[in-house]
Amino acid sequence: MKKFARTISGVTPVAVMTQPMKCPGQCIYCPTYPATPQSYTPESPAVLRARRCGYDAKKQIKLRLKILSEMGHPTDKVELIVMGGTFLAYPRDYQYQFIKDCFDALNGEESATLAEAKRLNETAKHRCTGLCIETRPDWCQQEEIDRMLEFGTTRVELGVQTLDDEIYRLVRRGQKVEDVVNATTLLKEHGFKVHYHWMPGLPGLTPEKDLELSKRLFSDARFKPDGLKLYPTMVVEGTELEKWYRDELYQPYDDDTMINLIVDIKSIVPKYVRISRVLRDIPSKFIVGGLKDSLRDIVKQRMRQQAIECKCIRCREYGHRSRDGWEIGEPQLVRMDYEASGGKEIFLSFEDENETLFGLLRMRIQSKPIARLEQENKGNLALIRELHIYGPEVSLKQRDPAAVQHKGLGKALLREAERIAANEFQVRRMVVLSGTGAKEYYRSEFDYSSQGDYMVKSLE
Repeated sequence: MKKFARTISGVTPVAVMTQPMKCPGQCIYCPTYPATPQSYTPESPAVLRARRCGYDAKKQIKLRLKILSEMGHPTDKVELIVMGGTFLAYPRDYQYQFIKDCFDALNGEESATLAEAKRLNETAKHRCTGLCIETRPDWCQQEEIDRMLEFGTTRVELGVQTLDDEIYRLVRRGQKVEDVVNATTLLKEHGFKVHYHWMPGLPGLTPEKDLELSKRLFSDARFKPDGLKLYPTMVVEGTELEKWYRDELYQPYDDDTMINLIVDIKSIVPKYVRISRVLRDIPSKFIVGGLKDSLRDIVKQRMRQQAIECKCIRCREYGHRSRDGWEIGEPQLVRMDYEASGGKEIFLSFEDENETLFGLLRMRIQSKPIARLEQENKGNLALIRELHIYGPEVSLKQRDPAAVQHKGLGKALLREAERIAANEFQVRRMVVLSGTGAKEYYRSEFDYSSQGDYMVKSLE
């Protein structure tokens, strides 16, 4: 049976899980089970799928593509999501082989090298238009950035959790706020989309402090992530936090308090942020304390009662609103500028009068050059970090004039970004960090050419 929501955002997400290995972290709240990747439980859906395949990347992807295809979903625009522990802390050889196996599975053939596998994927049947890796802020320095670029990564999810060094020390997180700042800056400077994992309710916090820190996420230019996963703190069996809970050293917020806090957080999230999750996907049988059930519907209901609207990208996406019966108007070009991590971010979007979101483009203007990119001249650099058109996914071969993905909105956004870069910032060259499977789009439609890890075009 086809789950319409699976590809409602314009791409097909395919999660692939790494084999269980020790994580460099010692967090007191983190689930740790034998023969299960760190931070997951033995019966999490992704773990069950991975275990059936012996944690083999190729088998996982082939099985997932087969199931999605049988459900009626297009599978030619794939967003690959690497899950399981701190992947960048795994042995190097394993990392490269794992990513190569992912591309080989999508390509349907074996390549001699990762570079060859990525090259084949540019025109393959199942194209990797986005690759997401999760990591810790302290495992996201230049060395890791370079490796992620080699892998073809476009989005990075950082385990930020909170923004307080004392709380990090208390929960034995092993990182500092300074690590978050440095990782965020490095990622944006190289063109990645940056999403944070955010954990309200950690030991030592209060609802008031959580809300204050959540506001800081978007008021302090050192942070301002592009996306959030809201993971209210759960007491999972077998963790150190469970001992604290049993010994009455820690008490999770009651459900009502946490729901109200999530409502407050969603109400302050800027329009350029996407909230992709509001609870961890952990089966309730493993949860000893804290929220157990999905929050999305109850939070939505409570916000409706309070006449509060979430402005995040996911809540405004065309596909979701169309499915929910919203009246959809004509898309108009909207622009938002803001300062973040030492650069100027320009957020272009197509929206109707009710702010229904049809598509977006994130462009960063910065003076700092990219070390891995051949520099032709000094001056400003324009870097496109994301171009995404929403609505139900339409396959590459299909032409549907009624579909949002085929209205030319992506072209219009890119042309406007090029105009702004050249005319307002005197940028001579546009740089795009593109998913491997989207490179052909930039090449054939807009005359961009490959240069190292990026797609580049002269604006002169």
